[in-house]
Amino acid sequence: MENTPLPEQGRYGTTGYPPTDMAWCYPDPNANLDVLILVASPMDPNNFHPRDLHWSLSWEVQRGIWRHVNVLEHARDNQPPPNPRLVFWGPMTKMGGGGTLEARKVHLATLSLAARKRLEQLAWTVPVMYPNGRWNCQDWLLDLLARMRNEGLITEQQMQNAVRAARNAWRTN
Repeated sequence: MENTPLPEQGRYGTTGYPPTDMAWCYPDPNANLDVLILVASPMDPNNFHPRDLHWSLSWEVQRGIWRHVNVLEHARDNQPPPNPRLVFWGPMTKMGGGGTLEARKVHLATLSLAARKRLEQLAWTVPVMYPNGRWNCQDWLLDLLARMRNEGLITEQQMQNAVRAARNAWRTN
């Protein structure tokens, strides 16, 4: 199933409940905000490959409250194949826990509320692929960034600079 999209961006056939979105409690403000690529910390900082690190497109809607646009791994004992798989549940607002605090933050652009809403709409158009051992969350985010560039939400230079910095976010030398 090389490069075959999953139905409904991976949501079809999932078991259990989707993650809770706290946007009802913490709405995205009508303000220009810094949109960042969050690069998760490696499990072992001395032995990792940059392709294995989780990426999220995120912005802080209030102090310590983050809006994330990303795909997440979903695995359940009673879930039909493919299991595990990546799933796009939609944009999610969450409290900034340890993962968010520890992530390296790479600036992409400062965007208006209208531009952030458009990037969220674009995210619903980015396919999630069947697991194949190569395609991952970074590929999904790169596709989203290209769509954002094509729509004029970000420039080619902003995209290239942010991707380069994200790929090197945890390099120490």
